[in-house]
Amino acid sequence: MKGLLALTTALGAAHASSLVDICTDAYIKAALPAEGTFQGISMVSSSVSTKLHANVTISSTNFFPAATISYCDVTFNYTHIGRNDRVALTYWLPAPADFQNRFLTTGGEAYEINEGSGTSGSLPGGVMYGAVSGLTDGGFNGQSFDDVFLLANGTVDWQNTFMFGYQGIHEMMEIGRELTRSVYNTGQDKLYTYYQSCSEGGREGWSQAQRYGFDYDGIIVGAPAFRFAHQQINHLVPNVVTQTMNYYPPPCELELIVNATIAACDPLDGRADGVIARSDLCKLHFNLTSLIGAPYYCAASSGGSSLGLGFSKRQSMGATPAQNGTVTAEAVELVQTLLAGLKDSQGRQAYLYFQPGADFDDVETTYDSQTDSWGLSIDGNGGEFVARFLNLQDVSSLSSLDNVTYDTIRDWMQMGWTMYEDTLMTHNPDLSALQQAGGKILHFHGEQDPSVPTASSVHYYEAVRKIMFPNETLDTSAAALGEFYRLYLVPGMAHCGTNSEQPNGPFPQTNLAVMIDWVENGVVPVTLNSTVLQGDNEGERQQICAWPLRPLWSNNGTSMNCVFDQASYDTWIYDFDAYKLPLY
Repeated sequence: MKGLLALTTALGAAHASSLVDICTDAYIKAALPAEGTFQGISMVSSSVSTKLHANVTISSTNFFPAATISYCDVTFNYTHIGRNDRVALTYWLPAPADFQNRFLTTGGEAYEINEGSGTSGSLPGGVMYGAVSGLTDGGFNGQSFDDVFLLANGTVDWQNTFMFGYQGIHEMMEIGRELTRSVYNTGQDKLYTYYQSCSEGGREGWSQAQRYGFDYDGIIVGAPAFRFAHQQINHLVPNVVTQTMNYYPPPCELELIVNATIAACDPLDGRADGVIARSDLCKLHFNLTSLIGAPYYCAASSGGSSLGLGFSKRQSMGATPAQNGTVTAEAVELVQTLLAGLKDSQGRQAYLYFQPGADFDDVETTYDSQTDSWGLSIDGNGGEFVARFLNLQDVSSLSSLDNVTYDTIRDWMQMGWTMYEDTLMTHNPDLSALQQAGGKILHFHGEQDPSVPTASSVHYYEAVRKIMFPNETLDTSAAALGEFYRLYLVPGMAHCGTNSEQPNGPFPQTNLAVMIDWVENGVVPVTLNSTVLQGDNEGERQQICAWPLRPLWSNNGTSMNCVFDQASYDTWIYDFDAYKLPLY
């Protein structure tokens, strides 16, 4: 009884305490959730470690501005009773005087369940807004999910799959929220719970919204990799197109097509700034065949890594010769085939592709110095998914695409959909629990994303709109959906980052501040705040339209309006009739 009284007194003084007072192993051990708080989970109090960081300078990133913060770095483990595992958690705690009754859940990228616990990761973005911020290692002991997915050839570690799919993030949030209440003695005060991440972290965010919407006040998801099987296998589509056509373009030829597309489609939005804000108008009005015969030249390269962000898992490029030629009809046909999205042999739509102006990283070919020719380079990410997640072989990629057709790709997507419907697909369009609990979702996606197709986000939004508000008009249902869920397509933005080929594009750097204002103050983000972070227009503030409205500039590019255009809207809409069940 005496010990309990001492603990109560210590925790009760938290609001008046300093960061020094709460940032001790003993204090955090006392604040850990009690045994039995969470069914099947036991805290490992002996693993608690704390470290105080004062006046740390945080550099500006894509997802939060520069700041100076002080925080307590807390780490500890927990175990699932009967499993004898160890899941490592990290939380950054702001000083009691800076704490604003907020908790921030974060996710990962690619096959990582978190973005790391350093100052360049996700955690500073919460602390600077007075939130305790947390991440989990999922019990993977520092390894990527794809490295711990199989126990042996043919044997899936389903527990790790559940942890990566949704369980690990949710447990980290639950434990962290309880810890936060104890550390800061919040009592019955409201503790606002937020989520923020991009790419795989975007998919993880949707896993929380779809399964645990009642737990969150605000969820921010960028470029989410939902429909995981389709998303991953889609990286192989360009390889199969080049193989089917027996045409392997030099990288420089595709680079010319990208740059020429940007130049032609940039002014279609009414403002010439080197940024494609209306890739839909580009689809409607830019004739790719006009590029046939256009000259290209690229200097020789000594080689280097071509690894991209997020879900672009390529091999390192070897040395390449100077590339000098003109755009061929075959290259244009290849690009047109890709932009139309995957179709099976009966012409039925199986999936979608990137928008005009996005890089063609997945089309990358390999130079053979012996034959002085370009050939097939199997995308590592798509190849790994088929080899490891469908064939259940502990190998890093496919060795060949021999006899692989468009129908094969479709069937692989169907197989992955069936195998991972309840774990990795994450495309349930029923958000009733989150809506009824009063939660909000801010969903954004770069218009020139070369890794996760922008239209995949539009397709999900449209599925939610139709499921949540059936038999209503587009205007009425979009307005109703906008009360708690808004989608923004960011002009020129690449995958979860700025775009070196369209440097004047805006970026929504302060999404968490926008979400806090929406949730806590009722300020609806009719348009989304963004800032140009590089290029000639660096520092310029812009607003991003909420789907289905699209930007259109007037007065010589000085005034932006959000408009609706049926023909443009239709370019984003896909009916995946290659499958018998609806693909949301």
